[in-house]
This record gives sequence, structure tokens and C-alpha cells, in this order.
Amino acid sequence: MSGDDTQGAVLISFLLIVVAALFACLLLGPQREEAENFYIGRRRDKRLRNALALAGDYISSATVVGTTGTVALMGFDGLFVAGSTIAALVVLSLLAGPLRARGRFTIADVFADRAPGTAVRIAAAVVTLLVCLLYFVVQLSAVALVTAQLLGLETVGAQRAIAVMIGVLIACATAVGGMRGATALQAAKTVIVLVALLLVVGVLLARFGWNPLALLDAAQSNNGAGSAYFRPGLLQRSNPSASWTFDFVGLQLSIVLGAAVMPHVVMRLHATPGPTAARRSVRGALVVVSAVTASAVLIGLGTAATVGGTKLAAVSPGGTGALMLTTGALTDGPGSIAGTVLFILVATAVFATSLAVIAGITLTASAAVGHDLYRQVLRRTESPDKGVEISTARFGAVAVSVAGITLAYAALDWNIQMFSWVALALAASSLLPALVYSLYWRRFTERGLLWTLIGGAACVVVLQTFTPVVSGLPSSFLPHTDFAWLPFQSVALISIPAGFALGWLGSVTGRPRPAPGGSTDLTPYAEVPRGS
Repeated sequence: MSGDDTQGAVLISFLLIVVAALFACLLLGPQREEAENFYIGRRRDKRLRNALALAGDYISSATVVGTTGTVALMGFDGLFVAGSTIAALVVLSLLAGPLRARGRFTIADVFADRAPGTAVRIAAAVVTLLVCLLYFVVQLSAVALVTAQLLGLETVGAQRAIAVMIGVLIACATAVGGMRGATALQAAKTVIVLVALLLVVGVLLARFGWNPLALLDAAQSNNGAGSAYFRPGLLQRSNPSASWTFDFVGLQLSIVLGAAVMPHVVMRLHATPGPTAARRSVRGALVVVSAVTASAVLIGLGTAATVGGTKLAAVSPGGTGALMLTTGALTDGPGSIAGTVLFILVATAVFATSLAVIAGITLTASAAVGHDLYRQVLRRTESPDKGVEISTARFGAVAVSVAGITLAYAALDWNIQMFSWVALALAASSLLPALVYSLYWRRFTERGLLWTLIGGAACVVVLQTFTPVVSGLPSSFLPHTDFAWLPFQSVALISIPAGFALGWLGSVTGRPRPAPGGSTDLTPYAEVPRGS
């Protein structure tokens, strides 16, 4: 097949994925306008499907495309980066049972068990919406860029058109399908990604006689960095700065801690039948994500071995083209029949990855609008009208999607990494301390909770504003202005301790607020039966 034929086949596969996603959401959408149906699918999904869906929340385009490119270009340092996603699931495994034992639908429900006032609801909902919006922009921009490249459309206008189309379709799918639709998308996406990557790994290992040592030798010989490829330091060499160590450690810490408590992940845990099922889902997801990450690492090494680091850096400086270049190199290019089939399968996996993640993010944002802000704040004292709540949630999905599409439309000219860094730092600095204290510290008060949520988020936003990510450099958000006084790219090493410190300070300086029932503390999770 010619290159044009291959691009045509890729376009058809993309359209089929989109149509299948919409059809699945229509078919699996809630039959009744009930909150439990829309937000968590009545907790009826099987353990395997929940595990696959939870794994899908973690398998983003950064995991599939970014990890491959980072390992291909940075060797040992890329292996370290790849481990951060797995470490995030290890952190989540420690929190899964307690999180599922508290609350109903959203992350604000978990906090409401500790402090049932509207102030906490509003603060948690605002932080949730901010994190979801930023992450929405990252995922939508990424899928637009990758899709445009696969279709041979290099102009920014084409990328923007793709971003708008995908954003609108996902907003419609989420508004119709609810949690059951999002779960089906995530589970199917995870299977497609796993199968595609394992096939590429199989072809790769067969090329080297099923000898991993031969693959490593070839990677070291062809990567362009020589023996330094398997030693730490390539990332620092590519980004020389006095604050490199601070930035690198802070970014990895925000990935490990922030990804563990992203709002759409917490909402996914609430879709499981109980704490035990939540823990099992996390363990299953850990196995799947580890397999995907290991496959991405092997493919990255295969890129260095078959394509070469110098060629990859010339064609794709950020390494985002590593997966597709390696797929073509292993099958004599996409012009062959075998190459075309594998190329299309991998392209389909890349499409499905971002589409499913965006759906989960949009659903979580809609729950923050419909359940937290509308039902629990604006209509707190009224009799519940479930139909109106779900309609409001659907409106929230559309509103967040419109805001995200608008930002993604503009962000294609910006450094979208900034949005990812801020989203993860917000989750790690605001949501994580609030969750840890709420679940495990008896003396944690409403004041401490508000200080953590608001103070942690404010710390991230204010500090990040005065870094070179925003101004002072050609790659900055505002390249022609310079008001940066912090030399760091990531502020996580400052904001995460600050979030924990604010929660502690607010609690020890304030008076405990009695929990429902008259006691000053809730029953700790350790006293909740493990089989519940």
C-alpha cells in the first residue's frame, strides 16, 4: 500500500473509533435519570472491567507515546520517568479502601464526611474543575497533534479543527453515556493499547532473535549517546540549568502523588461495590499499567536500536514520533501489508487512549457541577430532583468541554506541558494532603481542610505564575514578558509540603467541629470492616 493509502486507512480507523465510542455511550447510557446511574453506573460493573477502566485512567497519551520517546532519547533517565506512573498506582493502593469507604460520587463527598458545610463543597469542586480543565486541555491538545501527524496534516489550522471535532464528540458521548459509557470506553481502550503494544514488542524481540541482551547492545550502539545511554544524566544534559535537580525531583513527585488522587481516579473508585473491590481493582490496574509501561520501555529501546537516536531527534525532537517510527521500521514501513495492519492498530490505540481519558475527565467535571455545586450547594435545602441534577451535570459536561476546547484551540501555539505540570501539582498539593488528613487524622478540622484546599491550590498558582514556564524564555507562556523571579520549572517541592503544613496549622489553631452525631471525630477507616 502507498503512503496515501495508509493515511486513508488511518483516517477510516479514526472515524470508526469515534463512531464506536458514540454508539457505545448511546447503548450503555443510563436508562433512568438517577444520580447513582449517571455518576457511578449503580456500581454494577464487574471487577475485571473496573480494573481495566482504572488502568485506562492512567494510560494516557503520555504513557503510550511520551514514555516510548523519553526512553528512546534519554535511556536510563527515561526508565526512571517510566516508573513514576507505576509508583502512582502504588500510592493509590494505600488509599483505595479508605477512599471507597467514604463518600458517594465525588472527591468532595469524601471531604463532606469530615466537614459537611458548603464552604468545603465549593472549595473541593473548584479545585476539581480546575484540575479537570487543565488535564482536559493537555489530553485534547495531545490527541489533536498526534492525529494530525498520523493523517499527514501538519498545519496548526488542521490540528485545531481536529481538537474542536474531538472535543465536541466527547462532550456529547459523556453527556449521554455517563459512567457506564466511560467505563466501556476505558476498558476497550486498555485492551486495544495492550494488544497493540504487545504485538509491537513481539515483532521487536523477534527481530533480535528473542534475545533481550542483543536489543540492549543495539540500543547502546545506535542511540547516539554511546555508553552514557545507560547511565543517569542525559536528561540533565539536554536541559542544562542550575535548578534541574529541583525541577526533576519535583516533577516526578507531582506525578507520583498527583496522579494517585486525580479527581477522575477517585470517582472511578466510587464505582466499585466496596472497599475490598476497590483495592482489587487497583491491584488489577497495577498489573495492566505495569505491562503497558514495560512494553513502552521495550519499544523505546527498540527505537534507539532500529531507528537510532540521531534520526529520531531530527524527525521528532521531543520523541513523540518514536512509537510510529519503530512500528514502521519493524515491518518494512507502512507500505507493506503487515506494516499497514500493525501501523493502523497502533494508530487506533493512540486515538482511543486520549479519547477515553478525556471522557473520564469530562464526566468528573460534570459531577462537580451537577452534584457538588448544584445539588449540594444551590439546592441543599430542597427536596432532590434527580432529573434536574442530571440535566445540570450534562450542562456542566458541555460547559467544561467548551472551555477546554477553547483553551486547547489556543494551546496548540503554547507549551502544553505547563498545563500538565500545574494540574499534577494542584492535585498533589491540594487534594492529596486534604485526603490523607481527612482519612487518617482524627484532629483534622474544617478549617484545616479549607486551608489545605484553598492554600495548596493558591500556592501552586501563585508560585507557578512567577516561574520561567510563564514568562522570561522563548518557550514560556508569555515569551515577550519577564516577571519570573523563581528559577524553577516545577514548584511541587515547595507547594506539596506547604499544602500539608497548611492543613496541620489550620487544624491545630482552630476549634474542632463536631461530626454528625455529636462526636468530634468520625470513625477512622481502620474500624470499617474490610469486607464491606
